[in-house]
Amino acid sequence: MSETFAYGNLIAGSQRDIVNRIATVALAQSLSRGDLVGRILRAIGAAAADPGNTGEGTIDDEALGAKAVVGTYTATCVDIGTPAIFEVVDPNGLRLEDAYAEESYDGPVAFLIEAYGVAFAVGDVFTIAVGAGSLQVIEADLDGLDGSAEPYGIMAEDVDATAAATRTTVYTEGEFAETHVGYAAGEDADDWRELCAARGIYLRATTAV
Repeated sequence: MSETFAYGNLIAGSQRDIVNRIATVALAQSLSRGDLVGRILRAIGAAAADPGNTGEGTIDDEALGAKAVVGTYTATCVDIGTPAIFEVVDPNGLRLEDAYAEESYDGPVAFLIEAYGVAFAVGDVFTIAVGAGSLQVIEADLDGLDGSAEPYGIMAEDVDATAAATRTTVYTEGEFAETHVGYAAGEDADDWRELCAARGIYLRATTAV
């Protein structure tokens, strides 16, 4: 059963303290007071062939996938059949699904290994780097792969960062009127309620007085 408070603005209830932090809004963002935000926690880095590879194939189209972790992923050739098969290992040493040459790989990272010239040899290695993000805030988005799917806080003021990254204040804990919180298109309070509560951000139903 949802709790109901008689507050018509963003702050809803006094059972929990409001905590705020200074944050930087990422370039190109335009956010309003009440918008739910996440942070850029990770970013795709370079993908490269090991200089000692026998094969002349390349790796391209690198991108973040779901649940990427910071560090270096490796794709090591384990079978030179047609297509060649690559063992993919994450930065923590966990083996993931294998990748195949000439087929787009879609895992915690995405990439495409392509063969040409001298054929691949067992032991040929490609690396895909995932770097730490800027920690700047952006609109929270459940489909975000850069960390924005993890709620960080709620904007305390309007900020237009379309020309430059801009410092601001973000509420990172407290109780907030769910109808005064801004969500990404197609999302609502029910989509975010549990994720936010785990961070100390409580979305409350409210009634106007």
